[in-house]
Amino acid sequence: MPYSVILEDQFLATLHYLPVSFVATVHKPSPVPTTTTTVPPTTSTSTTTTTTTTPTTFSASTSTTVATSTTLKPATVIRRIARWPAALSQRSGRYVWRFPGLPAAFRSQWRLGTVNVILTGALMRFQDVHNMPVTGNMDTPTWLALLRAVLARQYNPTSYNVVYVQEALPQHLTLFQNGHSTFTTLVNTGIAVSPTEIGTHAVYLRYTSQTMSGTNPNGTHYSDPGIPWVSYFYGGDALHGFIRSSYGWPQSLGCVEMPFADAQTLWPQTPLGTMVTVQ
Repeated sequence: MPYSVILEDQFLATLHYLPVSFVATVHKPSPVPTTTTTVPPTTSTSTTTTTTTTPTTFSASTSTTVATSTTLKPATVIRRIARWPAALSQRSGRYVWRFPGLPAAFRSQWRLGTVNVILTGALMRFQDVHNMPVTGNMDTPTWLALLRAVLARQYNPTSYNVVYVQEALPQHLTLFQNGHSTFTTLVNTGIAVSPTEIGTHAVYLRYTSQTMSGTNPNGTHYSDPGIPWVSYFYGGDALHGFIRSSYGWPQSLGCVEMPFADAQTLWPQTPLGTMVTVQ
């Protein structure tokens, strides 16, 4: 089946990898019209009545024009097959937010039929669950795996998690799981000369512990071994543990720092593809 962004939205929503649900339009069959025709008598005075029934037909339709993705190279387009199961067809319907309590700054990032960060994160999550290279880009193996998952009804086995970082003082982080706030902690974000990236991004790399090194704003070099519970979401910006005398105000070089124990609690809930919104 040829790939389209609209179908990717529909399938990932159906399998619960997106924070929206796809509600298909239910087509009710039209009443069957009946025509009664009276045939005039020929050799007798009796009347013969013939009933004609018009068969009911159903035609699947779509309310949105299919948007062909530019992320799938022509060489990888899947061959057309004569018949596809109905579950793999583009259907008319609507999308409903599963978790309306999520921050508006996050919800504004998703738009039907466009390649956006929420769709990319959902695809990354799908690839991770299915033990595929986590690129966030659609390719032939991922598309085939998605089609198979739809047919087998292999739903997302994990909760839909969003990490929301607020830079207003005191700075803090909130974890939403399936739309419910389940964890919060004070954090430190980046200082003015090395700020944390604002916006919504997907976790793309993780470590239980690593050595972080780089250059300070004054040109000196730093190397900090044993930084625990690291989840990178944008360039060198990551969620991680870090020892400070206090938390809740800008102190880092772009990362979102928190106490070790809180970072350990958060880390299992930030698998690849998890959305992180900084506002």
